[in-house]
Amino acid sequence: MSSAGSKPKNKAAKAVLKTRQFESAATAAGLKAMPGKSAVKSQYQTGITCRPGLSFCASVDIDRDCQMAEPQANRWDYGLGLKTRKGDEFAVWVEPHPASSTGEVAKIIAKLDWLEQKLAQPNFKGLGALTQKSAQADMPRFHWLAMTGDIRIRPGSREAALLSKRGLRLPSRHLVLS
Repeated sequence: MSSAGSKPKNKAAKAVLKTRQFESAATAAGLKAMPGKSAVKSQYQTGITCRPGLSFCASVDIDRDCQMAEPQANRWDYGLGLKTRKGDEFAVWVEPHPASSTGEVAKIIAKLDWLEQKLAQPNFKGLGALTQKSAQADMPRFHWLAMTGDIRIRPGSREAALLSKRGLRLPSRHLVLS
């Protein structure tokens, strides 16, 4: 095949690679990537949206995928791959968890510690890079979704400061990823 004939093929290959960064990184980490946000339990999907210009390209249920190997660990629940209109991909992480007591903050921080240790492992390098890309774009990387019950963690509280120090916002009933 001539080089002129191979150019469209190369462009197509680059486009496919660009739209599959999150999926490839998840597979390398031993996680099962699913389309859009379908790895997220349906009861939580309605609580997670993204701003115009972003779309969900894939998701993982990291809790489920790591449960057998680490049954006693404080595991984070979901990773979401987001894609811009330009095709740039990012990774963000969502933990659906009650916020009905200030004591839940320690549990969320333990889960975040676990996730950050995972993202530092060599096989999670791709997901770590996509997560870092979110931070570089001023997109929060870690989110606490509290769709049920009261939210007892208040702005300005000691618990809010602990969360902020770790890169977490206050728990929210609905996340609009931007």
